[in-house]
Amino acid sequence: MNKYQQFLSHRRWLCVALTLFFLTWIVAWECVPKYLSSHLTSVAASHSARLAPSVTQAEPDHVLILTPVKNAARYLPHYFELVDRLDYPKNKVSIGFLVSDTTDNTMSLLRRQQRRWKYHYHSFEVFEKDYHFQLPEGRRHDFHLQPLRRSYMARSRNMLLSLALRQEHEWVLWLDVDVVRYSTSILRDLMSVNVDIVVPNCLRVTDDGSFWGYDKNNWQETEESLVIQRDLDPDYVLLEGYNEFPTERYLMVDMPTHHDRLNKVTLDGVGATFTLVKANVHREGANFPSFVLKHEVETEGFAKMAKAMGFGVYGLPSYIIYHAKND
Repeated sequence: MNKYQQFLSHRRWLCVALTLFFLTWIVAWECVPKYLSSHLTSVAASHSARLAPSVTQAEPDHVLILTPVKNAARYLPHYFELVDRLDYPKNKVSIGFLVSDTTDNTMSLLRRQQRRWKYHYHSFEVFEKDYHFQLPEGRRHDFHLQPLRRSYMARSRNMLLSLALRQEHEWVLWLDVDVVRYSTSILRDLMSVNVDIVVPNCLRVTDDGSFWGYDKNNWQETEESLVIQRDLDPDYVLLEGYNEFPTERYLMVDMPTHHDRLNKVTLDGVGATFTLVKANVHREGANFPSFVLKHEVETEGFAKMAKAMGFGVYGLPSYIIYHAKND
């Protein structure tokens, strides 16, 4: 082989070597970023997993507790004791009061409580609206006074609702100021039933511990009660618990109470001693009629309206709460 042939041979092998070198470099350049990217992603995911908080349950819903009051000073201290004992995050609780036609120191007590608790809860609001409506002392439950009395109560509830309901509220709890005993878990329990409107069974507290029904506004219609209403004047208001006009409805206080306490039954009327409502029920227009609606006003009228709109109304006969023994 002459020198020229040797030169061509060396040049050929040099080209092959250079080609292999550049191919190896290109392959390495393509693979390294993918490896690094995969490795860094794995490390980042592992790091994030260590830093991420452990979430075992959904964030609790925000509840608005609404209580219209009149001459309620003697009940307020115990009211706040019970609300404060609730097993529910305080930052998810808002409280609203409407004070109407009061002649005692209800307003001053509420202002004092507001200063004390306003940073304890999400919000604490006190409103005042007088309707200049007064009943004779000790006669607030007289049969013939009920339609007018309940009409003013409906107006009071609607006013409070319109003033206090905010975008963040997911539930509204209507709570009587003189409810004196209920479970600390009641909010979570009632929410777990997950219906539009739900009420526990409210009894009256007694000295001897005997069973005495209080909230008779929680009821089901019966065949007999519907027959009575066929020929009734459209403006006649039906009332429960009065001998003057038996309605033949099935009251929740008369239902069996030995079942599981979250066992629910459908209702056609509700009271408002402790009534939990999904806030959208109110937002979509169901409120407390101050006029006669299907022979009802106020809370029972609210139930009738809500059912006509397609919402579900339920009661828990075995879930017992207690109301004060008053006139």
